[in-house]
Amino acid sequence: MSTSADNDIISLNFRYRNAGNKNILFAIEISKDKKVSDLEEEVRKKLGSINRNDFLRQIYPEEKPMRTEDRIFSYFNETPDDEDRIHIRILP
Repeated sequence: MSTSADNDIISLNFRYRNAGNKNILFAIEISKDKKVSDLEEEVRKKLGSINRNDFLRQIYPEEKPMRTEDRIFSYFNETPDDEDRIHIRILP
């Protein structure tokens, strides 16, 4: 994860393991003020159809589902201690 100079836009890195057991890597830049549902929409644009709702799950620093009605910033600190230790899993 990285943030822009204006601290509104964040860049999130994703890794998704598809049905063929291949890793798909991509990044999404999005406003922290948007909802998780907006982030899910962006993920669907990258991966195509995903046949479920609430498919994003934060697994570090705390494991919990990312609810579509929540704002993205509620899952991340303003200044994360270790950007490499923020992980989001995309459920198949």
